[in-house]
Amino acid sequence: MRLFLALWPGPGVRAQLHEWAVSAHAECGGRVLRAQTLHVTLAFLDEVDPARLPVLLALMQRTPLAPFKLTLDHLGYWCDRKIVWAGATGVPESLVATRNALLSQWRATGASVVTQSFRPHVTLLRHARRAPSDLHPRPLVWHCDGYVLVHSVRTPRGPHYRVLAQHHGAQSDGFSATPPENSAMPATQYGIFG
Repeated sequence: MRLFLALWPGPGVRAQLHEWAVSAHAECGGRVLRAQTLHVTLAFLDEVDPARLPVLLALMQRTPLAPFKLTLDHLGYWCDRKIVWAGATGVPESLVATRNALLSQWRATGASVVTQSFRPHVTLLRHARRAPSDLHPRPLVWHCDGYVLVHSVRTPRGPHYRVLAQHHGAQSDGFSATPPENSAMPATQYGIFG
């Protein structure tokens, strides 16, 4: 299972980010990501054996994230990957600490962890031709109070996301998990426009 941990926005933030994506698309071309898929990746865990999922869920349950504000205040463009993204100039220490704690605990279980710098961003466009001319839209304040575990499935139309677990609030009782494959319990699923 290809898994990642992410900040998943609520409807208001998601709608504003999607407006930014549509506006940038008019100028930059490319492919607008579907509103329901917009997120900030905390950590990409790569391929995880499904048998190890209970270990990961237990780790999440004991690692809450204190509420914080993330201010998305600029757009950027990675020309090598042709991606237009929204980013935050300031990164709350509590977010970095929680991310580091999650990765440290996951590594301690024997999992392979790729160390990479953390640059919180939301991918808005793929296959864009250029950077947007206005790189400083009106700042968007995102009140974050948790994170999710997402299963990413590759399809011909792009990744398909399935939220497996979420942790909301600063207490362990804010944790809930959706059993993966053989459960009658529905999972939240998201796709990407082609």
